[in-house]
Amino acid sequence: MDKEFPCRASNIYDKNINFLFGSGASATYIPTLWLDKDTTYETLLSHSDIKGKTDVENYILSAYYNNIIHKTFCIEPKPTPKKFSKTLQDYNRFLYELVSLLERKGSNQIKRGNIFTTNYDLFFETAADIALNKKSFYFNDGALGFRERSLNISNFHLSHWHQGTHDLYKQEIPTVNIIKMHGSVSWNKNNEQKINIDYPKFAPEKTKLECSIDINDFTKNFNDTDEDLSDYLDLSKKDIDSLADFRVDYDRLAIVSPTKEKFSETVFQQHYYQSLRLLSYELEKPQTVLICFGFSFQDEHILEIIKRSLSNPTLKVFIFCYSKDSRRSINETINDSRITYIYPKIDAHNISFDTFIDRIFTSDNGDWISWTD
Repeated sequence: MDKEFPCRASNIYDKNINFLFGSGASATYIPTLWLDKDTTYETLLSHSDIKGKTDVENYILSAYYNNIIHKTFCIEPKPTPKKFSKTLQDYNRFLYELVSLLERKGSNQIKRGNIFTTNYDLFFETAADIALNKKSFYFNDGALGFRERSLNISNFHLSHWHQGTHDLYKQEIPTVNIIKMHGSVSWNKNNEQKINIDYPKFAPEKTKLECSIDINDFTKNFNDTDEDLSDYLDLSKKDIDSLADFRVDYDRLAIVSPTKEKFSETVFQQHYYQSLRLLSYELEKPQTVLICFGFSFQDEHILEIIKRSLSNPTLKVFIFCYSKDSRRSINETINDSRITYIYPKIDAHNISFDTFIDRIFTSDNGDWISWTD
């Protein structure tokens, strides 16, 4: 390439740095919502033939929990799969590089970076403990407290300082804010209508059913036949009771379900809209950078805020696209000459999380990444 890559650390370290991550960041270990080329868990749960059929809905949600949610607790399996280790390693490396970038900010700049994410997995939190062994920084999940830690959006405006033993100097410690816009498996609601954060040491058990039909077989049947789905599953009384018990536990999760609806609880809904306002506020600041990775732009509220923010003349938005096909899909959703799209030149290539990290923080090789702006 004959011009410098516009999203490299050397070009953005002195900006107001914001990241937006979607499910693609954890996809090496945690599957995405896609079940088939044109079908997701949301497609199934939102379909008129399924909505209102409680047993079928519960079956789909149980598959969603077993295949996806169970992994989002990020409890290291034994033996440890390579995909888990690799994903955690990538998150750890990203945090290390981000803190190193924040350390380069001048004394008159706030050493803070914001990570907005629609993921409710705990990879960032797990990786932060590892990164703290090598870097001094404050990882801010938005909660304050000790035995009871409560989430408040105002906590994301905190800064932290280190002073010498004799108060002879004062140095700001880099802060990394993690704003979970779609909730987290570490969240729960207390009786005072507050969100508490409590990191589990164990993931709840998977739901076990006598029904032997795999969700992929169910999806194929859903797409290929007009057979009544309840008859196709042929759930036993024991399965129906187990799914009903599962649904009670599932509804306690403080996450956005794969449906068109958002949070069912008002307190979680309030945080969602507060986090949207925080994103809007950050993108309105001068000299701001927003870097997106693994995000499909299917959340209409986040999409609308980013579109509106483009009126900020100093805002730079960079969207990393997993493939050339995903670039075309994203471009149909959000198409603006002020956005830089980074995507592979070659159809067979993809931008993985580790490649994304290389491209921003370390790599000078631009042989197969291109962009349009």
